[in-house]
Amino acid sequence: MRQLVIATLFLGAAVLEVTVLPRVTPFGLFPDFVLGIVLVASAFEGLGAGVAWAIAGGVLFDLLTASPLGAHVLALLPAVFAGSAARRSIYRSALLPLMGLVGGLTLAYRFLLLLVRWPGSIEAWLDAMLTAVLVGLLNVIAVPVVYGVVALLGRAGVRRAH
Repeated sequence: MRQLVIATLFLGAAVLEVTVLPRVTPFGLFPDFVLGIVLVASAFEGLGAGVAWAIAGGVLFDLLTASPLGAHVLALLPAVFAGSAARRSIYRSALLPLMGLVGGLTLAYRFLLLLVRWPGSIEAWLDAMLTAVLVGLLNVIAVPVVYGVVALLGRAGVRRAH
């Protein structure tokens, strides 16, 4: 059941990121909710489920944004590995390591997408990296919210079937 809830959050986040947020946020800066959900889902569910979420979310994102197929899947994979590593963390809660990792993951995510799209000018690279730093800060703020929603659903009885 938790996977169905994560899938619903995932679909809503992807549609929100592609259709609404670019038009209503100042300067087009908004958190990468799909990246956050993949990171948190990997921390809760493990490596196998994280890869499945990255593939599903990446393909969905590629279709919604008309990006080359597989671009977002490739860009989301570092979040899967980081979330899985945070699952084995020495911390009682995986929230702190996830918050620490999300800034660097945002840079990696944006950099990999930039490599796939390959802009030709240095100005495009500088603009994309500045945007990645600012969005990384927003992602650090968004991870506790995403983590809290998934954890709250887990406490409310929405659990994965064994």
